[in-house]
Parts: sequence; structure tokens; C-alpha cells
Amino acid sequence: MGSYATATPGTKFIDSNSLGRHSYGNFLFENNGIVYTCLGGHIDIAHVRICADNTRHLYNKVRKNLLRESRDFTFKLNVEPSVYYVKLEYPADWKSKSRKEKLQIIDELALEMSQYFTFTMTTWHEVLTWFGYKCMAVLPETPSAFSWEDIYSNLVGIRIGVQAIQDRKHTYDRSVTIEIRKELENLQVQSGHTARKAAEKMRGKWYDGILLVNMRERNLDIGLDDGFISPILVPGICEDAVPVSYPVPNLDKFDKYGFTMDFEVEPKEFEKGRIHKIVYPDGGPDRIEPAKQIPVLVEYIKKDLEKKNKR
Repeated sequence: MGSYATATPGTKFIDSNSLGRHSYGNFLFENNGIVYTCLGGHIDIAHVRICADNTRHLYNKVRKNLLRESRDFTFKLNVEPSVYYVKLEYPADWKSKSRKEKLQIIDELALEMSQYFTFTMTTWHEVLTWFGYKCMAVLPETPSAFSWEDIYSNLVGIRIGVQAIQDRKHTYDRSVTIEIRKELENLQVQSGHTARKAAEKMRGKWYDGILLVNMRERNLDIGLDDGFISPILVPGICEDAVPVSYPVPNLDKFDKYGFTMDFEVEPKEFEKGRIHKIVYPDGGPDRIEPAKQIPVLVEYIKKDLEKKNKR
């Protein structure tokens, strides 16, 4: 479970010495919470782990399907009903390539596509929660939708997942444990006390409330303008800190090798009707194309947020 980066009941602020051990599929040895970094702002460690693990899961799934020369497959995020559909077209010269060449291309594409899919999937999750989707069926999650730390935390997790997949010296779990600590140190992680202090400092500015949080500050940067995502830093915590921006996952190698793909998501949540009216005002299919229509939804959310903040 992720948490708000707010100084409210239920939020645990930690540092790099209290992260525990990463454990794929079993979080008993993990210690999750919110950290604060000078160059990356607040980071939700649960989001980091989720995205690292989904990158690994999808890397294996994509690789297996490419090895089989499958032309279509599906996947989903385990906390929501939406289903993602992938339909592939292989390049015309694929059959003539040697097995060695195919394996090299497949490894590259599996790594690239797993990052792209994970980023799309977790961004779609933020969209769903904005429109009212509840993973836990009861607890409202709209305050967490595009909260100031979520998107950047997701991207950090994807990057760590890639490093762990490529690590040939350690097990995946050991590698993620190492890479999380390394990444936090690179971003100049602070103490748990400072993480809480940073959150408390923004009370009344970025959020208010105690048990029911009203989130005022959101980060809707998904790289639409420049292909990078920048974190939001708390003013006055680290002097002269410059945020570190990271590139959004893309499909450059996929395009270079001559593959083409139809990539769609079919919402199955109760909120799908409202979402469809925005992307298909005159009616349309059950599925949406994330590359085309998530930007439309993000722009809608920006305008919706402006209206809410003026009230």
C-alpha cells in the first residue's frame, strides 16, 4: 500500500537505513513509507517497489511472447479490473533473422516495452483514482490521484526495475534492495525526521485535513511537453537544490526495428462511463488508446483541478 506524503495519521516517514529487504511477491521483509530527497522531493517507497516489480513481471511476459512470436497478449495491474491489449506486427524481415539476432532484439524490446507498459499502466491508475476508483472498495483515493510524489516515484521504480533485471551478479530481490538505496543516495535522501518536517511545512498549502485529506498540490507532469518528468521539491528544505528530471519510457527501439503495435486498455471499473464521455463525446468503442487519450484525460483533470482549487 502506498501512502500520502502528508503529515497525517497513517503516514510513515523513513530513511535509507530503514527500508528492509525487497521481496518480489512477498512484502513481509519490506519497510515502506515516505522518504524525502533533496533532488527528487518526497518519494513513496511502496510505489517504487510496485513499479520495479511490474517492470520485471512485464519484461518476462513480453519476452516470452516475443520468443513465441505471439501476435497478441493481455495484461493487467493486480489492483484494478482494467485489461490491457497488445497486438503486434513483426517486421517483414523477421523470419530471415538468425536466432542470435532475434534474441538480442527480443531482450532489448522486452526491456523497453516493459518500462513503457508499466508507466502507462500506473499513469492510468492515477487517472482512474481521480475519477473515483477505489482499490479498497471503501476508502476514497481521489486525494492520492497525481499527488505530488506519485508519478516521479513510479518512474524511479521503473528505473530501478531495469537495473535489477540487468544485474547478473545478484538475485532480483537483492539487486532491488541495493538499487533503491543507491538511487536514494544519488537523490540526496534525508532523515525520516526531515521527511516529516517537509510534509508538515506544506500543511495548509499543498494539503489540509487530518483523517480525510484535501490534496491541493498535484503533479500532472507525464512528460507531454519535453519527454521528461520533474519532481516537485519542498521549498527551503535543501538549499539551492535542483530537481533531477528523468526521461519518460518510450518505444524508440521498437520503432527502429520495424515493429508496429496496437496498444489499448479496456476500462472495466464503475467509472468507465464518465471516462468514455470525455474521450468519446459522440460515442465510441469500449477500449481506449492510452497514447492518444491519456493526454486528453490529463488535460481534463488539469481544468477540473483548477475549478476545484478556485472554490
